[in-house]
Amino acid sequence: MILLVDDERSVRQFARTVLERTGYEVRDAASAEEALRMVRSEPSPQLLLTDIVMPGQNGIWLAAQFHRLHPATPVLFISGYSQNYQDELSGSVCLRKPFTPAELVAAVSDIISASRSARG
Repeated sequence: MILLVDDERSVRQFARTVLERTGYEVRDAASAEEALRMVRSEPSPQLLLTDIVMPGQNGIWLAAQFHRLHPATPVLFISGYSQNYQDELSGSVCLRKPFTPAELVAAVSDIISASRSARG
């Protein structure tokens, strides 16, 4: 399961549709706070896919909180403003908005495959 977090409804719908058509199970949340409540009550996702800039807490904060609960689960950031967060994103994977369905699927597939390989 992929946990998709973005405050923009259209982005969530687009990404969810693309990923579900590819065969992924997707749960989505409109905020970092909502996503954190979800991960406390559901099994660990394969991937946290989160926007960086959101009202309330941002995706970087969410990833830090998320990793306290699920340290081995990878995070893929999505943002139109990633250049504003260069220091915080050092070493992280970020897909720049707007992205195509093919770019989204490739990024998700690559990060999930790398995570599986790292686990052995």
